[in-house]
Amino acid sequence: MNRHGHHWRLMTVTGVLILASAILISVDAGRLSADPSEAKTPALSLVQKGSVLYEKYCALCHGPNGEGYLADDANALSNPDFLVSASDDYILQGILQGRPGTPMSAWAKEEGGSLTLEEAWTIVSFMRTWQKEPSIVLSPEALKGNAINGAALYERWCAACHGKQGEGVNAPELANPVFQQTASDAFIRYAVQNGRRRSAMSAYKDTLNPQEINDVLYFVRTLKAHDGPRPPIILENEEYTADAMLKGVLNPGKPPADFSLIENRYVLADDVFAAYNAPQTFMIIDARPKSDFLRSHIKGALSIPFYDIESVIGLLPKDIWIVTYCVCPHALSGKAADKLKTAGYNKVAVLDEGFFFWQKKGYPSESSPVPEINK
Repeated sequence: MNRHGHHWRLMTVTGVLILASAILISVDAGRLSADPSEAKTPALSLVQKGSVLYEKYCALCHGPNGEGYLADDANALSNPDFLVSASDDYILQGILQGRPGTPMSAWAKEEGGSLTLEEAWTIVSFMRTWQKEPSIVLSPEALKGNAINGAALYERWCAACHGKQGEGVNAPELANPVFQQTASDAFIRYAVQNGRRRSAMSAYKDTLNPQEINDVLYFVRTLKAHDGPRPPIILENEEYTADAMLKGVLNPGKPPADFSLIENRYVLADDVFAAYNAPQTFMIIDARPKSDFLRSHIKGALSIPFYDIESVIGLLPKDIWIVTYCVCPHALSGKAADKLKTAGYNKVAVLDEGFFFWQKKGYPSESSPVPEINK
């Protein structure tokens, strides 16, 4: 290489170094002059995101640490026997599809809930932080049993808690369609054999022999619930407005309802129906997730889930009674009522017996039309 070529290369390299230095100086100067408030916050991990969502949507019933039984026999999600035997998909589907006909709501957006698939997975990830023992590899052996013998054994050992037809009394509803679709034979067998520590579910491996357990499982598989899953639902985002709240006033222009409360908090379903039928002016708020509201609700009720109640403070009228309800029968509706009272709403009551009682009495209820699914 000649001297001129060497000189050109040296100048080029020197120029690149100078340019790079200028860029670095510019970047550093930008960093020094930037507003600290504009700095990006670190991205949350899956577990951290799941913790936030669990606290918002699940902790009220299942407990902040998954201990369960805070509302309407909501099961203990952190139970070690549950965690070691439940697959991620089983837990995920329970979150997404819920348990139709029970207080366990469907949380998938496609069902009218609040969670995307990715968000539901973060809750599963968070729940796995409670697991301190390794997962059990469950044998997928074929189920062979005698339903007649299983029915007799089920009646003796299981019906008191799970209901004669699997409808659930103070234990999970075994006839529930989502449970039947997502719980494997091996998962149910493990629960029967080993029970659930620190719960009312006993271990039956020393009470029933393997064939008898299979007979019970065979009978459980014959149980059918009356209420199956809804078709998928696609909802548009809804905004709460004062006009939308006014549409929820029942019997406008009529004499105002005047409820007598129990413990300065609860109102009987019979009294609400009487005001409904009189007619008298008041409002009813469904504090359950939207998925439950779409399935069935008190006719004329407004859907304002318990986790959204702050959004309507200042939009709801304060001069008429507002009745909140859920199916627990007080957990979700009670939380919604408390938030309204704290915000200065004095005419707030909680439906004492809950929505299922309202339905059983034959009082007015309806289902929302299922919106057309976007293809």
